[in-house]
Amino acid sequence: MKDGTGREFNDKLTHFLTWYLDAGLRIFVPHSNFIHFVEGVTGLTIYRDGQYQVQLFTATPNTVIPSHTHPNVDSYEVALSGMEFYLNDKVVLPRWYANLPAHHCNLSTSHYEVVRVLPDSPHSAIAGDKGGSFMSVQHWLNGVKPTSVGNDWDGVTMGKRHTEQIENGS
Repeated sequence: MKDGTGREFNDKLTHFLTWYLDAGLRIFVPHSNFIHFVEGVTGLTIYRDGQYQVQLFTATPNTVIPSHTHPNVDSYEVALSGMEFYLNDKVVLPRWYANLPAHHCNLSTSHYEVVRVLPDSPHSAIAGDKGGSFMSVQHWLNGVKPTSVGNDWDGVTMGKRHTEQIENGS
């Protein structure tokens, strides 16, 4: 599978992504440790099994997610609506494209576009003026138990209470 930058991957995470996207629209929210809030972003875990997890993120209008990495998480970010994505400080999914309506349906043209984010890949995003949403399809590495990617964050935080909000889930 090729991601939105043209890089090709064929590994366990790629197969999991393909399986998950082809599985339909079922959401399996785990009983515990399933929702996290931080500075205008809400993350809901919609699937978790072992070291694999899928989180649905929504962001309030114009929220900036600063450049960061997740050292223990290999992931695909899956565009849904209204988000501009950066990888290695370069725009890989521009806001104009994310806000462009698809032909013959009510979805964004970028809907389900994917970008692979390796554990050492700095990435960031900005929500549009109506907010934004995306999924993060994750493989947690190095024996780290899946929670929220905000708990495995290396870089500029999203505000004074970033760590406290993520760890407490409130």
